[in-house]
Amino acid sequence: MDCGYPAAAVAELAVRLEGCGAVWVIGGSTGLAMRGANLGRAPRDLDIYADEEDAARIHAMLGNCALDRPVYSATDRYRSILSHYRIAETQVELVGDFRIETGGSRYRTEVRHLLYPEGDSCESVRVPAKLVPLGHELIFNALRDRPDRCEAAGSLIRMLPERHLPILERLLERNELSEETVRTVKRYATDPELRGEAGLI
Repeated sequence: MDCGYPAAAVAELAVRLEGCGAVWVIGGSTGLAMRGANLGRAPRDLDIYADEEDAARIHAMLGNCALDRPVYSATDRYRSILSHYRIAETQVELVGDFRIETGGSRYRTEVRHLLYPEGDSCESVRVPAKLVPLGHELIFNALRDRPDRCEAAGSLIRMLPERHLPILERLLERNELSEETVRTVKRYATDPELRGEAGLI
């Protein structure tokens, strides 16, 4: 992890899934670290998001490094189909059909039709892969009360607002979010008084 994220795992995952027809995006701490965010410590795992059908395709391709089988997971806040893999000494978590409901807000990932097309390309891997849009990271972390991650995502959005604000607005429109959540998200995305660590993309 000399580069600040599990680069070998990202590269091997992209190679393993090349040409399988599944659509997926890299998110979480690794996705932020790949953009240059300073998170205080290197990510310990790799999170990827996919829609339900694509998650099944991905599991089929990664069967020989699977730690478990995809299972429906539900808590008081989250709903998803989770499975885990070991790739290049890194634990990979596949999150299928992710949803979060909390404080009057409902948010759902739409990977194939929204997050993947609007995601940023990974320049550090030979095989094409995508990073989840920063708007997702900002909304997700606002909903789970992680101001540190909100600031990490927000600072990157504020560096290139013309690139990142349009998809953030689409995500705000497509999901049922409380007025408080929307205010919080927009503050992190636009407030020039907030000062965070610089990023790359």
